[in-house]
Amino acid sequence: MNLADLKAYVALAETGSINRAALRLRLTQPAVTRRIQNFETSIRGTVLLDRRVKPPVLTPAGRQVLAHCQGVLKAVAELEACAAGGAEPAGELRIGISPGLAEAVLSTPLDDLRRRFPGLRLRVASEWTTSLIRKVGNYELDCAVALVTDHHTLPVTVSGSLICSEILAVVAPRNFKPSVRNTRMLRIRDLEPYAWILNPAGCGYREALLRAYDRSNTSCRVVADILGYDLQLSLIARGAGLGLVPRRLIDRSSLRTELRILRVLDFKPEVRVMMLRGTLLGNLGIVVDRLQRLLSTGSNRKILA
Repeated sequence: MNLADLKAYVALAETGSINRAALRLRLTQPAVTRRIQNFETSIRGTVLLDRRVKPPVLTPAGRQVLAHCQGVLKAVAELEACAAGGAEPAGELRIGISPGLAEAVLSTPLDDLRRRFPGLRLRVASEWTTSLIRKVGNYELDCAVALVTDHHTLPVTVSGSLICSEILAVVAPRNFKPSVRNTRMLRIRDLEPYAWILNPAGCGYREALLRAYDRSNTSCRVVADILGYDLQLSLIARGAGLGLVPRRLIDRSSLRTELRILRVLDFKPEVRVMMLRGTLLGNLGIVVDRLQRLLSTGSNRKILA
């Protein structure tokens, strides 16, 4: 098996087309096609690409092979870094971010990394935590800054380090009047009559709320699936429903005076902001360590807190 052929297959899988793979590898399209054909031959007949569609897409077997190939390339990069005797980190660093953390991660920390490591190319993707864990574990991402709840499980190929905790709050319009007399004794079951405005399915916050309803043997009625806390808070302030929002975002919202935070005795959600990393980072681990330190200290910590 030829390493150049393997790189061509990974380039095709990650870019989605022969043309873009050729641009990445600085080769002609026919040269990339030949390398991919050579790689398929070396896999001994395993069908890696479904060529019935244009452009071709990876088969299930092709996705499994891709994960192993990405691991091989990471291992090769680690070996080269070791042989280089501590050379400056370079190449592509693929970072995942949970929605809601982009402000903290994309402000000054990434600018700092670009200045500190000029040979580094940063590639950023925002996805739900479950997807981020899977992609870090499969070597599709090098690291991720994720919102991790108790129902998330990290595979052996992913390590996690705590940055800080995120406090969530149940928020209602200012004039909200629950059916119970004593609002200090409010419980999840008391909120069953009310509608909710939540992040779309896949969000850990939403899953935590649904599980709380399940434990109380009541049902949760979702009337709006909204990705974006500004719009959620706007709808909540206008009386469209209740929400589950990071406390820090409520406190900073221009609508704060139009909102009311509810104290729910049997639902006190808290999630962990964690740095997730793969096991084959090589000298890119230096960059991930620096990103974690930047997020854990100074003004960036205030954004998260």
